[in-house]
Amino acid sequence: MSSPAAATCAPADPQEQLKGIKVTLRSDLKSSRQVYQGTPVYVVHDPVGFRTHRLSVFQYRTLATLNEDLTLGQNFESQVAKGDFDRDEEELYLELILSFSRLGLLLLPGSNGAKLFEQHTKMQSMKRRGKAMGFLFMTIPLVNPDKFLTRTMHRMSWLFTKAFFVVWLLGMAAAGFVVLSRFSDLVQPLNGILATKNLPFLWLAFVGLKIWHELGHGYACKVFGGFIPEMGTILIAGTPAAYVDASAAWSFPERYKRLIVMCGGMFFESLVFIPGVFIWAFSSSPMLSSCAYQLVVMASLVTVLFNANPLMKFDGYFILCELISIQNLRPRADQQIKGMLNRAFLGIRPANTEASLRTRFMLVGYGIAATIYKFSLVISIAVMIAMKFPMVGLGLAAFHFCSTLGMGVSKMAAYLLKSKETEPVRGRARLVAAAVLVGLPVASFFVPVPFGVVTQGLVGAEIEHYVNVDSPGEFESTMVKDGEHVSANAPLVQLKNERLQEQLQLAKMNLQEAKLRAEILRGVDMFRATQQQATVAEIQHEVDEMTRRVTLLTIPAPDNGTVVQLIGETNRGKFLDEGTPLAVVVDGKPRLRTWLNEEQLGSIQKQLNTEVRFRIPGQSMDTHTGHIVSIEPAAELVFDKVALTYIAGGEILINPANGQPMEPVFQVDIEPNDNVLQLVKHGARVNLQLPRRYESVAAWAYRKCTSFVHKLLVA
Repeated sequence: MSSPAAATCAPADPQEQLKGIKVTLRSDLKSSRQVYQGTPVYVVHDPVGFRTHRLSVFQYRTLATLNEDLTLGQNFESQVAKGDFDRDEEELYLELILSFSRLGLLLLPGSNGAKLFEQHTKMQSMKRRGKAMGFLFMTIPLVNPDKFLTRTMHRMSWLFTKAFFVVWLLGMAAAGFVVLSRFSDLVQPLNGILATKNLPFLWLAFVGLKIWHELGHGYACKVFGGFIPEMGTILIAGTPAAYVDASAAWSFPERYKRLIVMCGGMFFESLVFIPGVFIWAFSSSPMLSSCAYQLVVMASLVTVLFNANPLMKFDGYFILCELISIQNLRPRADQQIKGMLNRAFLGIRPANTEASLRTRFMLVGYGIAATIYKFSLVISIAVMIAMKFPMVGLGLAAFHFCSTLGMGVSKMAAYLLKSKETEPVRGRARLVAAAVLVGLPVASFFVPVPFGVVTQGLVGAEIEHYVNVDSPGEFESTMVKDGEHVSANAPLVQLKNERLQEQLQLAKMNLQEAKLRAEILRGVDMFRATQQQATVAEIQHEVDEMTRRVTLLTIPAPDNGTVVQLIGETNRGKFLDEGTPLAVVVDGKPRLRTWLNEEQLGSIQKQLNTEVRFRIPGQSMDTHTGHIVSIEPAAELVFDKVALTYIAGGEILINPANGQPMEPVFQVDIEPNDNVLQLVKHGARVNLQLPRRYESVAAWAYRKCTSFVHKLLVA
C-alpha cells in the first residue's frame, strides 16, 4: 500500500498539466493567406529564426483562435463547442499545440519562453561567430529608406508595367543576339579583367550595381504596398554590398507579387546590362567600351554566379523555394541529410517522414550541392585573392578550411557522444565517431589515390616536320590541300614580297652596271679595275642573298609525308613574319604526345609499354587505350603548348614574359592500340589518364597543396 508521501510525490499526468496552462501567441509573427498546389494555406514568417512555416487552414484557425486568457483545457472546450474538434480529440488538440510550440509560434510558460530566447541567443551567437570567422561578411544597418522610396515611387513605377515588360523582353533579346554574335570577343578578355588597372573601376561598379540592385527589390516591394524598414551594407572582403529588408513581401498573398519582388534586383541590373552591351559592341571610344564591358560582366556573370544561384541564400534561393513550394529549403535539406545519415549509420528513424520520395530526393541533392558549392566558392575567392596578394589569399583559404573542418568535427563529436538524440544508441554512435574521426584520417595515410594523373595531350606523329616562314612576305596562296600527301621539295605555300623583288631587280641592274665599269677600267687602269672588281663581288653577294630570299617565298615540303595544319586561305594578303607557322608535314604512325613537369612525371608509372587511357573530346564518350613508347626531356626552349601550362589551368609553370619553362619539362609519347587516330587529326586535343604509382590520399593532398603554394609564390 502506498504511503501518502509517495502519493504526493507521484508525477502528474503531462496531459493534465498541459490542460491547466495558458499560452501566449507571439505578436511579432507575420502571416499571409496563399495558395499551395490549388489548396489555400497560411504562411507564417518568423522574424527571429528567419523561417517560414506553411499551415493548413485548420491548423491556422486553431492557432489564431487561441484565447490567451483561457487555459488550454478551456480553449479545447471552446473549440468543441464551435464544432472544430470532437470530445475524444483532446489528445490530438494538445499535440497540435505542442507542435506550434516546437515551431516557436507560441510561448508556453517558463520553458518555452526560455527555449525561444535560447534560439534567439543561438542565432546571435552564430552571427557573432560568423563575423569572427569571416570578417568577409559583416552586416551594418544604415538607414530607413521607406520614406525615400515612397517619395520617388511615382518616378519608378512605370518600370513595373506590362508595357515596359514587353520593351524589356525585346531589349534582352537584342542584347542576347549581340552577345551571341560576338561571344568570342566577350569571353576573350575575361582572363585579364582582374588586372590591377581595372580594380578601381570594378570596385566602384560592384558597389554601385549592388545599391541599384537592392533598390530594385525595394521599389518592387513598394509597388505592391510593402514596407521597407531597413537598408544597409554587407562588407564582403572589405567591399560594401548594399541590402534592403524586403521581408514584407512574405505577406503578399499572390505568388507572382512575391516573385516580382525577389526578381526585382536582377531586373534592375538587367537595365544596366542591356545598354552596356550596345555601348561595348558599337562604341568608338576604347575607354567607354572598356568601362561598358566591365559593367556588362558585373551585371551578368556576377549576378548569375551569386544572385541568381539557388545554392546561395540570395535571390535565386528564395525564388527556388517559392517555385517548388518548399519553405526553409536549406535547413530542411540539412535536416533530411542528417536523418538519412542517422538511419544509415545509427539506425535512428527520422520522426517526420511526411515528405514524398521525390521531395526527399530533392532535399538531399540540394543539400549536398549547396555544401560543395559554398566550400568551393570560398576557396575559389581565396585563390583569386591569392593571385594578387599570395599571403592574404593563402591565409584566408587555410583559415576557412581549418575553421570549417574544426567546427564540423566538434559538432559531429558532440552530437554522437553527448546529444540526447543519440543516447539510445550511444554504443553504436561511439563506433561511428571512432570510424569517422579516427579511422578515416588514419586510413588516408594508407589508402592509395584511386585515380590516375589526368592531363591533356595532342595528336602527333612518328615523324614531324614543322614548316615556318623563312623569308617574310605577304601570304598569296596555298599550293596543296590540308591532308594531301606530298613529296619532298613539293611547293606548299606561295608568299610574295614586292619590296624584296624590287630590291632584287635594282641590285641586278647595279651588278650589270658594276660589271660594265670593271670591263672598261680593265684596259685603262688596272688598280681601279681591281677595286671595281671587289665592288662587283660585293653586289653579286647581295644579289645572291636576295635571290635566295625570293626563292624562299615559295615554301617547299621538307620531306615526303602528309600536310596537316596548313595555313588557311582566310590569311590571304596578310604579311607573315619570319618564324610564322605555315604547315606540318607528318609521316609514320599517329602518336599521342603530352608534356609533364617533374612532379607529374614522378607521380606516374614510367615504364615503357605502360597502358594509358585516353578520350577524344567531341567525338564520343568511348575510352581508348595506348601504351607509352618514349619519355625524354622536352627540347623546346619556348614552350608553346599554352593549354598545358599553369596560365590555362595546367601544371607546367612558364615565364609569361618569354614563354620559357620555369621547371624541367618531359615529353611523353604514347602509341594508340587501335586505329582510332589519323594523321590528319594532328594537333587535336585529347584527354589522357596516366596510371599513377602507389601514393596515399594524404600524401597526394599534401603534395598538391605544397605544389600550389610553390607555384603561386613563384608566379
